[in-house]
Amino acid sequence: MLRIIIFTATEAVFLFLGILSPFARIQEFWIFEEEFSIFSLVLSLFDEQNFLLSGTILLFGVLIPFMRLFMNFIPIARLKDLNLHKLAMVDIFLISFLLFSSQLSYFFEVSLLRGFYFLFAALVVSYVNHWTTKSMK
Repeated sequence: MLRIIIFTATEAVFLFLGILSPFARIQEFWIFEEEFSIFSLVLSLFDEQNFLLSGTILLFGVLIPFMRLFMNFIPIARLKDLNLHKLAMVDIFLISFLLFSSQLSYFFEVSLLRGFYFLFAALVVSYVNHWTTKSMK
């Protein structure tokens, strides 16, 4: 039980830092440069009234990962059956498309910042926690 608490606390810290820290930097035409975090991205999309995209990022990038954290302490059988590991951290999957497209384009460049690495660390800790908990049963 202590191992689950340590893994969950570590994942929560990495997830929190990953959501609030700058995630990526986009440089367009070698002139314009912008950094964004998951939090600022959701807020700006919401301000621009792009509710579907902001809701999707909020759900899969923030709410589901935090719901998985709470499920470590409050086991709900129906939610365990959903296997939320497959749904969480879709933002890392989406950034891979952005990176791929920047490699094909001469007009913009994407650089990953510390927020990405915090989210990736949270993902790794989450899977290690999931696998060790599953192997104990």
